[in-house]
Amino acid sequence: MLKHLPLILLTATTLTFAAPATLAIVNGKAITATDANLFMSKAIPGMSFEKLDPKMKRQIVDQLINQSLIKAQVAQSGIQNTPQFQLAYAALKDDLAVDMWMKQQVSKITVSDKETKAFYDANQDKMKQGTKKVSYDEAKREITQFLKMEKFKAQMTKMTESLRASSKVEVKL
Repeated sequence: MLKHLPLILLTATTLTFAAPATLAIVNGKAITATDANLFMSKAIPGMSFEKLDPKMKRQIVDQLINQSLIKAQVAQSGIQNTPQFQLAYAALKDDLAVDMWMKQQVSKITVSDKETKAFYDANQDKMKQGTKKVSYDEAKREITQFLKMEKFKAQMTKMTESLRASSKVEVKL
C-alpha cells in the first residue's frame, strides 16, 4: 500500500488543481473562477478574471455574490410561476432560438479568397483609413465578414419570400 502512496498523492494533487478555484460561498453554493471568467467574458470580451488586479477581482466577486443573492431572492418570490413571466419567458426563448439559429446559418456561409480579393479590387476607392490606403491583408477579415452578412441577407430574403409564398399571411393595417 505504501508503495502506491506517491501515485495516490499525485492523483489527489492533480484533481485538486483541475477543479476551479472557489472564490466565495453563498448560502452553501460556490462561486468559482470559472463563474468569474464567464462573467468577465460577457462584460468585456477577451478579458479574463486572472488578468485583473486584486481590487478589481474583489469587485467582480462582490458583484457575483450580489447576483447570487438576488437570484435566490427572485426564486423565492415565485415570480417564475406568474402568467406574465411565462409569457415573457416564452417570447425570450423563441427570440434566443432564432438568434442561435441565425448565428448557426451565418457560420455555415463561406467566402473564398477570390471573392474577398474581387471585392477589394472593385472597391479600391473605399479601402482607405483617412488618406492612407488599407492593404488587402489588413482589410480581408472585415471584407469576409461583410460578404458573409450580404450572403446571409440574400439567403434570408429568399427564405422569407418562400415562407410567405407557402403560408397564409394577412396584413391588417
